[in-house]
Amino acid sequence: PDLRNTRVIDLIAELQDYGMQVDVHDPWANPEDARQEYGLELTQKPQLGSYDAIVLAVAHRQYREMGAGAIRAWLQEDGVLYDVKHLLPLETVEDRL
Repeated sequence: PDLRNTRVIDLIAELQDYGMQVDVHDPWANPEDARQEYGLELTQKPQLGSYDAIVLAVAHRQYREMGAGAIRAWLQEDGVLYDVKHLLPLETVEDRL
């Protein structure tokens, strides 16, 4: 919930610098804090089949419990899932650090 020192903001900025439209979903973050601190509008409920790529950048329990299948449901047919935090099994994602 504490957004002040998150490195995810740097990742968002880098992707936007490449011209990407970035939606941010975080079940723990306070939407008002994200808006005030960084000017971010959090996506409360990602739409199924809407994304070219998902970067799993936080290791929240909710994402582990959802599993790769439920997270992949947010992707378009050829979308990629990149797991920065090693939250999901390697065989369920395209790549990770």
